[in-house]
Amino acid sequence: MGFIVVSTILLALDNPLYDPKGNLAMTLDKIDLFLTIVFTIECAINIIVRGIIMNGPGSYLRESWNILDFLVVCFSLVSSAFSGLNLGVIKIFRMLRVLRPLRMLKRNFGLKVQVVSLLNSIPNIMNLLAITLLFLLLFGIQGVNFFAGKMYYCNTDNIPESVRSKIISEWDCYDYGGDWVNYDSNFDNVGQAMLTFFTIMTMEGWIDVMWQAIDATNIH
Repeated sequence: MGFIVVSTILLALDNPLYDPKGNLAMTLDKIDLFLTIVFTIECAINIIVRGIIMNGPGSYLRESWNILDFLVVCFSLVSSAFSGLNLGVIKIFRMLRVLRPLRMLKRNFGLKVQVVSLLNSIPNIMNLLAITLLFLLLFGIQGVNFFAGKMYYCNTDNIPESVRSKIISEWDCYDYGGDWVNYDSNFDNVGQAMLTFFTIMTMEGWIDVMWQAIDATNIH
């Protein structure tokens, strides 16, 4: 558990922007290599004691949590063995080191129970997701009826600032040399409307969508 905690902290400190030859990056690499050796030794001892897969129900790879451990060790070994190569595949293996903190689940019964309970609740979560999508569809249809083709604004970059306040409609925008541009969040079709409502549900950027809708109502 201690080594897993250290490994998690190591992953949090790692940064691809660090100088590969700098003291911090080299220190992190050495600690990572040490942890990889420790995890490999642990995996090897388990395989020797329990057998890899053909020694009955108690074999090492007959348990899903041990499979996770084994995969993490394999990814770490490949990443350490080819750390000097600047290949995309090796970068993927290094990225998969983020699975290391999951090894803590095997060694903590409470966390394991919570994860199993979460997995068992997936069917009910899918039912909730279906209901949510249905409501998004219903509101999306209404959004298309009210705001289809209306979520546009005038790009005034090429218009003198002194006359921008006179732009009220689409034709004013064209007359003064502006561009009539569609917002990223719009209701031109049901799919786009559902995405817009999902953005509002996340509470990120909903104020912008609100003001855009108000402007669209005033302009049109």
